[in-house]
Amino acid sequence: MGAEMTDILTLIEETMTLHTLLDPQTIAVIGASDNAESVGGRIIGQLKSGYTGRIQPINPKYETVQSIPAFSSIADVEVTPDLVLIAARSDTVPDLLDQCVEKGVPNVAIFSSGFAETGAAGSALQQRMSQTVARSGIRLLGPNCLGFANFRRGFRATFTKVPFEEKDGNIAVIGQSGAMGIGAAGLLRDEGLGLNFWAATGNELDLTAGELAGALVDSDHDAPDVVAIVLEGVNNVEHLLAAGRRAAELGKQLVVFKVGRSEAGARAVVSHTASVMVESAIFEAACEQSGIILVDDMRKLVDTTKAFAAGRRPRGNRLAVVSGSGGMGVLMSDAAEDVGLTLPQPSDGLRSALAGLIPSFGSTGNPIDFTGNVINDQSSLAELLRVVGASDEFDAVVVSGIPKTLPDSYRQTILDGMHATDKPYFAYAHQQEVLVDMAGRGLTCFSDATAMVHACRKLVQAQTQRRILDEAATVTASRQAELRAVRRVVAEREAKEIVSRYGIDTPAECAVGSAEAAWQAARRFPGVTVMKINAAWLPHKSDVGGILLDLRGEAAVRRAYEQLTEVADRHAPGPDAEFDILVQEQVPSGLELMAGLVRDPVFGPVVSLAGGGVTAEIVAENAVSVVPFGPRRARQMVESLWAGRLIRHHRGLSPAAVDAVVQALLGLQQLAVDEPAIDEADINPLIVTGDRVIAVDALLTIGGTE
Repeated sequence: MGAEMTDILTLIEETMTLHTLLDPQTIAVIGASDNAESVGGRIIGQLKSGYTGRIQPINPKYETVQSIPAFSSIADVEVTPDLVLIAARSDTVPDLLDQCVEKGVPNVAIFSSGFAETGAAGSALQQRMSQTVARSGIRLLGPNCLGFANFRRGFRATFTKVPFEEKDGNIAVIGQSGAMGIGAAGLLRDEGLGLNFWAATGNELDLTAGELAGALVDSDHDAPDVVAIVLEGVNNVEHLLAAGRRAAELGKQLVVFKVGRSEAGARAVVSHTASVMVESAIFEAACEQSGIILVDDMRKLVDTTKAFAAGRRPRGNRLAVVSGSGGMGVLMSDAAEDVGLTLPQPSDGLRSALAGLIPSFGSTGNPIDFTGNVINDQSSLAELLRVVGASDEFDAVVVSGIPKTLPDSYRQTILDGMHATDKPYFAYAHQQEVLVDMAGRGLTCFSDATAMVHACRKLVQAQTQRRILDEAATVTASRQAELRAVRRVVAEREAKEIVSRYGIDTPAECAVGSAEAAWQAARRFPGVTVMKINAAWLPHKSDVGGILLDLRGEAAVRRAYEQLTEVADRHAPGPDAEFDILVQEQVPSGLELMAGLVRDPVFGPVVSLAGGGVTAEIVAENAVSVVPFGPRRARQMVESLWAGRLIRHHRGLSPAAVDAVVQALLGLQQLAVDEPAIDEADINPLIVTGDRVIAVDALLTIGGTE
């Protein structure tokens, strides 16, 4: 059984225990109040508004709370509740949690703040609760959370007045921050979308956004088609990744907006939720490899969620742009090109079919311009949309636009176009009332045409990610580890010998200890040679003049040896510092890349690809994959670098060179698995010259446990 399937089965087993949280038959409220405007009073009021199960208010001050019989403590309730909601002073909460455990309560949600997000004293309280959860197995949402609402089951376990009407839908929204989660849910509802679930997870002492998402997508009754998640920090990231993989397996989708990517934002996250921070690029790669779609702002979260909630998936990346405005068609075409969607020009046959449906001053190209004449005559628009939607030359259709000034028959025509195809089909409608009206009729519209096109790109991306998931990559050790876990840096020559075992090409070279030996070595190489200082204590040779290029003839080689020896003596950390001089064939100039390996404390081995040479630290763009990954993901790394120009540009990589880079990335992955003592590997530069890809320099860092 593969590791990913094991993860998914474990997730299913864990989340099955959350059934009574999602569908509690009895709810107790500790801190319930008769004051309808207090926190405890609001909780009771929210439950009374739609919950059909038993409510048990707990407060020793009252005999009844809002006309419901009350109890002095959790120990006194007649029926052990499935869920206890706690709204009490933080210093009393650990004892209240202990009482819930003694009563056999399976789930609690703690609204109270004043825990790890506030400092040492609060952290101590949270640690005590953590120990209780670990010991007892009780499931805990929060603390410092707003609770949750299950609209499909008609109840709100929260003290906040959720600012949108109940409307059962196919979207769930989960946020660590209550305000941001409610904000996303409110935006979706304002545009006519329905939600079936909302939750705020707070400090995530136990239950995380990822585990809750996993429970929802696996639920028999409560499963949404899309889970929109707003994250600040990431606690138990494997729950999130397993939920993403499970959602993909079930044909559902997780969409995640991760805040706190900047240094200042990261500090704010720690102070707000006391969450664990993860390195952004690695987190993004892990999510992509788990089928999760990432966005970088709230508006994109809403738009992307809307697109997936529509339920249709594209077969490829060919977009048809249909517009009554030439300018809007150009705008959407630009947006498509910006995100890598293609706008194929219709075939002669399709153009001929369209020509009879469009005025002579329109366009049968792509974008397809049916002109503003539609105001006078809509008779041919329905057939045009049917023809475009039925064509096998496109994978998705976007239409602009739906102004409220046109009659309802026009809206119906656009809607009929959607019903005539099974492809993703969206429309631009910038007015709120039109958005809501069309959503109610089943057509997803966007208030921004560019955002609509970008949302289509996310649908295509998800299909690509699912194909990568289908690879089900596994990597096992291919040989016995040879490197001892003694902290040290492995210098260039030994490092290249090691990486060459994994199918990574290296230049011919020789280590020498005299000028005469240097010249004898250089004579073996045709053309010019390179000479370098080879020392573990000098990882950045070029910074101190430790590399000399374009050496020709005996005098130049001998002079280079003396010069490099002098440089090494000058920069050596001590008189006993070891070094030698490498004489190496000079690889013809070419495109310089950098391939690397790091062992992340959260995600494990991570392989990266970036621009190489001295520019690597200046141009901070890289492609990253978490081990394990397969050839398709490795190829995607190459294709994604520099917005695809690495392969599309006429001076980019040849197909054979792409294959060689892919094999180098897979080789680094195998090295990470075979040699667990390696903390970091750096191949820089990895020079592409013609079809050959050569590791010109390499460095390994060994972690120390001995």
